[in-house]
Amino acid sequence: MKKLRRFGTGLVAIALMMASLSGCGSEKSSAKGSGDSLTIEDGKLMVGLEIGYPPMEYFDEDGATAIGFDVELAKALSEEMGLEVELVDTAWDGIFAGLDADKYDVVISTVSFTEDRDANYTLSKPYVANAPVLVVPQDSDIASIEDLAGKTVAVQMETTADYIIQDYVADGLATDLRQYEKVINAFDELKAGRADAVCTDSVVAAYYLGDEASNYKTIWQSPEAEPIVMCLKKDNTALCAELEKALDALKESGKLDEIALKYFGTTDVIPSN
Repeated sequence: MKKLRRFGTGLVAIALMMASLSGCGSEKSSAKGSGDSLTIEDGKLMVGLEIGYPPMEYFDEDGATAIGFDVELAKALSEEMGLEVELVDTAWDGIFAGLDADKYDVVISTVSFTEDRDANYTLSKPYVANAPVLVVPQDSDIASIEDLAGKTVAVQMETTADYIIQDYVADGLATDLRQYEKVINAFDELKAGRADAVCTDSVVAAYYLGDEASNYKTIWQSPEAEPIVMCLKKDNTALCAELEKALDALKESGKLDEIALKYFGTTDVIPSN
């Protein structure tokens, strides 16, 4: 496991911005499951996630054991709800389709809040503060996204970071956008000098830079927070409400702070609401 470190104070401001975001809503639920069960399988919470996004979800050094903030959160939520947990490792580009096809009950996999997702799914209240950032080498002359003209920027495909850069390209920014299946590939390209910048989530950037943080810098952070939420099918508000109750219980007991300290080195990224 890589050495964990503290996040900058920027995420504290992001956490404060999240207070106005609502959670599951109050519409009626037609959740899946038999009898009175809110889950697809009685007694089990099936969680979709892409195990390849440190420090949120990734494999330990044995290459087989899933660890990370989201992994421990999913297990803690399930325990609080009296359910068995099943982690369903899914490629990111198919993770929402899997939810639509009832392959799992909920996606707990660094899902950023966006208006489009809110319109099409039931999203929980935020559980981690986050915003897209642009990371470059310390000696880079890139000082803004506009400076990416003629440069190469690496992203994980079909993430909000990918969509942000695509929007700039559509508006005329002449950058070489390179999309990778895993975020680790994007950072490998940056560290090898084959990419000039990486656009990704702030929580992930802080992890990947790690002990090499002095060699890199964040030159841009989105003014629009993209807090991390749990994602369920649009009609599944009842299960979402139960997950939020469990989340509140984990906050009250200190368990959520314990997990945050383990993976982030701080509790500042945990919303107070």
